[in-house]
Amino acid sequence: MDEKPNEQEIIAIVEEQSALIEEVDNDIMMEHVAVAMALDKLREALDLLEAHLDEREFERASSVGYNEVAHNFVYVQRTLAGLQTSVFQKERLISGVAQKARAAYEDVAPFVEKKMQSSIKKSELSDEELLKRHNFVFNAEQWWSKFQKELDDPK
Repeated sequence: MDEKPNEQEIIAIVEEQSALIEEVDNDIMMEHVAVAMALDKLREALDLLEAHLDEREFERASSVGYNEVAHNFVYVQRTLAGLQTSVFQKERLISGVAQKARAAYEDVAPFVEKKMQSSIKKSELSDEELLKRHNFVFNAEQWWSKFQKELDDPK
């Protein structure tokens, strides 16, 4: 691929795939929220473990370590697996666009990523966008908590 890629062709193919790009982007964002929620649960368990250690409640600390901490660590791993799957979908999408455009992956990736909210680094977001994302995460957490309660107590 010595010749320069046709940017207009890449842009046209990316536009053609915009619905799929949005779907993959949404999957990545939701998996990101799941990881964030799992990390919060793990932090809560670690804080509880630390509180028991500080109070010299070693039996309780041990119990929390073997139960809540271990459980939430596995929860983090599982959510990371979901995130990894979504990232693989993104990579497959970019590879497909590159193949259609007869261009290198590296030449196509910036055009696809430009259309994805999940590609924007937190440090590049405006205060307004950060607030929107915080509200998105908060709403997702509320929905998940409600969903878990319904699973635990079906009426």
